Amino acid sequence: MIDFKQELSKYQPILELDRIEDSIHTSEIQDILDILQHISKDKSQAMPNQTGFSHTTQNR
Repeated sequence: MIDFKQELSKYQPILELDRIEDSIHTSEIQDILDILQHISKDKSQAMPNQTGFSHTTQNR
């Protein structure tokens, strides 16, 4: 039978784990920023004027 306490006493945590977590979070934030910049760029190309309204007038 497995003695879990004995097995856990053999466990050695990874020393770089904190740095790995920081790296992952940083890359996730950068990915989100890249996506937002891409969306913003697409929106600005689709609507050339700053108001977001087209230059055509509607019939009233």
